[in-house]
Amino acid sequence: MMAGEKVIFAVVAELMLGVRIEEAGKSLGASVETGTVSGDFGVQIMGVKPSVVVADLAVEGLDIGALAAAARATGTPLIGFYPHVDTDLRRRARAAGVERLYPRSRFLRELPVILRGALEG
Repeated sequence: MMAGEKVIFAVVAELMLGVRIEEAGKSLGASVETGTVSGDFGVQIMGVKPSVVVADLAVEGLDIGALAAAARATGTPLIGFYPHVDTDLRRRARAAGVERLYPRSRFLRELPVILRGALEG
């Protein structure tokens, strides 16, 4: 990673979802690094130094609170998305401090716009 390079740290389980994020990131001049739910998010984020963290909040085993805390501690914006029918997951994400929260369908439909806003803002 070169100085000034924009990096998206993605926590996703589905390969095709990761590919879509990677393609959208590339179109905006950003690279994508993938995180894992089994590691310490603070260590992962500090190692990557991303411009933004993107997470599928429905990933099995994801500790939303730990991810949100690590993003806050590093000053990294966190974008979370969830299945629109899972209102409990949305509520828990809000309670954990995920400020940029989207239903999955909207996130995918507006992916380049959402990422551009996070990378430039």
